[in-house]
Amino acid sequence: MDILYGINATGNGHISRARVIISELKKRGHNITTIISGNDKNKIFDIDDFKPLIEKKGFTFHKDKGKVKLIKTLLNADLKEFKKDINSLDKSYDLVLTDFEPVSAYFARQKRLPVIGLGHQYSFYKKIPITLKMRLLKIFFPYVYTPVNKVIASHFHHFGQEILPPFLAKKIRNKTIAPNTKSNIIVYVPWEDINDMINILSKIENKNFIYYFDTDREQKVNNITIKPFSEKNFKKDLIENKYLITNAGFQLPAEALFIGKQILCKPLDGQPEQEHNGKILKDLSYATLCKKFDPVTINSWLKVDTFVQKKFQDPLPLMIKMIENPNENFSEEVLKLWK
Repeated sequence: MDILYGINATGNGHISRARVIISELKKRGHNITTIISGNDKNKIFDIDDFKPLIEKKGFTFHKDKGKVKLIKTLLNADLKEFKKDINSLDKSYDLVLTDFEPVSAYFARQKRLPVIGLGHQYSFYKKIPITLKMRLLKIFFPYVYTPVNKVIASHFHHFGQEILPPFLAKKIRNKTIAPNTKSNIIVYVPWEDINDMINILSKIENKNFIYYFDTDREQKVNNITIKPFSEKNFKKDLIENKYLITNAGFQLPAEALFIGKQILCKPLDGQPEQEHNGKILKDLSYATLCKKFDPVTINSWLKVDTFVQKKFQDPLPLMIKMIENPNENFSEEVLKLWK
């Protein structure tokens, strides 16, 4: 099949998942054209994995100091350019896959092409427990943001629905490094202000932090080692070290749960998916949830041993079958993955 694969590049989870799925589809003889929006493609490592590649602006959330600014997000939305981006896609495809990427989804709608939504966001199409805010916003998120015909959804739990276990990178699933052998604390909070975080973490005594950030070089500040983001180095540090401080995305907490980390999550204020994820992680006793990062909260979290490990089965083979056979019913096979 000729497939257009849309990736929302505002989060590394979308990119990591798409990298492996695209590779697998190419191995099976499908022709994949990738469209990336929401970020500068030059900031994406190993970009050749996604070629042939189309870059578009798309949409992204405007954020400031760990909070989504809804008004600025709406004001920054360039609908004229968005329409132009859709109209610029003129090739014919057999199928469109979108990992929460809006240009590809609306292109499929305009051309009346079958479009499948892949990823965690599409679990909101299912009957799952959700926050009140998410219930109110789910008409927009994801129904309007990326309209699709069919979904292949994933979550931390199945909730009795046709929902796949989290998709995990092979470096995590087939790890050759001994896990949790070091007591450093991995910090990945791209939505937070780094100066505020350095000030907070510097006050935590007798603990060392490895802080991944959009920087050009590694540097040391007090008890904090700041590292430029690298898939290889990040996965290695994530596997080896016992603790993780992060926002409440989906991919990274899922990887941490598979390895068996102690996790502290702060949902991005005003981002309904993260607020939902945080509630689910807390309700399932998979992670500690906080409303803000501060020395008292972090020290309290470190004093309680709450290491949780979930051996999620690999959903990739079934995911590929579902993509290639969109009209078949895979409910029983999906539920077997959770047993």
